[in-house]
Amino acid sequence: MSPLPFTVGISVPLTPPTLEKVKSTFKTVHYHPKGSDDATFSSDELKEIDLFFTTGRGLPESIESLDQLPKLRHIQLASAGADAMLRSATIKKYSEQLDKEGKKDSGVSLSTASGTHVLSIPPYAVGMTIALLHQWPRIILGGKEKKRFLSEEECDEKGETYYARSTYGRTAGLLGYGALGRETARLLKSHGMRIIAANTSGKATPQDGYVIPGTGDKDDTGSIPEEYYSTKDPKSVEAFLKQSDVLICSLPNTPATHYFLNKEKLDLLPEGAVLVNVGRGSLIPSDDLLSILDSPKFLGAAIDVTDPEPLPENHPLWSHPKLIITPHISGNAENEMDIAADILITNAKRLNGGEGFINEIHFGRGY
Repeated sequence: MSPLPFTVGISVPLTPPTLEKVKSTFKTVHYHPKGSDDATFSSDELKEIDLFFTTGRGLPESIESLDQLPKLRHIQLASAGADAMLRSATIKKYSEQLDKEGKKDSGVSLSTASGTHVLSIPPYAVGMTIALLHQWPRIILGGKEKKRFLSEEECDEKGETYYARSTYGRTAGLLGYGALGRETARLLKSHGMRIIAANTSGKATPQDGYVIPGTGDKDDTGSIPEEYYSTKDPKSVEAFLKQSDVLICSLPNTPATHYFLNKEKLDLLPEGAVLVNVGRGSLIPSDDLLSILDSPKFLGAAIDVTDPEPLPENHPLWSHPKLIITPHISGNAENEMDIAADILITNAKRLNGGEGFINEIHFGRGY
């Protein structure tokens, strides 16, 4: 098969086999991974590039304007989210220029690597769910502090005889049902959980993004949840939250999701509920999270994202006994850049065939 007629710029590190695969796929590849001794693209190379494969933080710092990339047609991110990229100076300048000219997304398109992190984030969500239900943080930290076997009453948050709360028969509510939600649902269902989901439409929808074979819904139609609820309908959201013994949040950062999960909604969760947030910290105000953690009805939470991010030193959330905080690393999958390279190749083939991109982000909307 002839190489695709594109010149590609790559600023993310790839393993040798994947780099060779990419080089054999495209006419020309300019490979200057960030952090290497050869991390700078020359001006002549930039003038040739049709597609750019870069990190979610944005294009290399040496690229101050898309005018330096006159042939650029598509930017492929190696991250599942695009918010950092959209905040970068280069892209903000480009978006402002589009607004000034009265144009909608034109000239250059943008796609994320959504779907590549299903091998790391859903297992994180499941692991944290089990850890919270079993009160492992309390048991581990208590043992380290007291340097002895804890009594059963010391192992329990309420001071009662300890027991491990089971996933079996409990309801897991998936707030957001994209690639991450679907794979998390599959894994939690195998642990005997009833699955419900909340998305914008309140209906089952086909998965149209990148799918790693064997993950998510078997038929990609959203068949795992028993019921769907709409995030646009307050009564539907209320019904969803009141059933969610385990609430898994994987929503992106958009105007519609900003502080969506406030104290009023968190108070709707059932007695003994746990929460895991692997989406964006802007979903939950920190003060509201503190409030629900202090409630005796709430068992605990695990967050890989914070409000703000990074969470300031000495913030009260750091020391809360019911909370596990990790520094936004749940998506750091083994060989994740190599997986993302498959999306680059897929989108390049679609561009060559005149098809639409998968995981496309609209500059104006941010999703």
